[in-house]
Amino acid sequence: MSRLSELGPVIHEEHFRMLVLMCGIENRVAGDEGQRPMDPNDEQDRALLEEVITGLTAMVGHNAYEEAVLFPLLCDAGDDLSDLLCEEHQVIEPLARRVRTLATETLEQGVRGSSGEAFQAAALSLAGNLIPHIQKEEMAVVQRLGALLAPDVDRELALSYERECERLAKAYSTRESKKSDESSTSSSHE
Repeated sequence: MSRLSELGPVIHEEHFRMLVLMCGIENRVAGDEGQRPMDPNDEQDRALLEEVITGLTAMVGHNAYEEAVLFPLLCDAGDDLSDLLCEEHQVIEPLARRVRTLATETLEQGVRGSSGEAFQAAALSLAGNLIPHIQKEEMAVVQRLGALLAPDVDRELALSYERECERLAKAYSTRESKKSDESSTSSSHE
């Protein structure tokens, strides 16, 4: 029997928060509720949009942490699923950015034109990709961390997880902001 991981429950808690967020989004944009566009003047919709922005920003840091810190350690331990999980991140992250951008625009400007349908489609696509991805990570990574990581490495990773996710999310946001600035500068010169 392998020992329990200290990092596992930390990542599991983050995954649980993401699942709750995705279920909240799905419940709001699918079925009968989905017939009504998100309304930033509605208290519940506003709270959900704000939660989407915050949660997806945290998810970017989480994914960056997995790719920069955790997955290389797992590869070194002989785990071969890391490449697949990284590929899934490459699908999930643009969807998350799109949903976060649409949520921000909805909060700032309300629903305009087809933005309600765009938010609904992007949110459902994100949930459809993120939920099975989290299930894979839970079964293939989180449950095995105690066997894959040395106890001292496991403890250090658990202690540094939140700080490292915040640092990586900030670095990612800075990089995305620079890309956006470069894109708007080059299009204004054309």
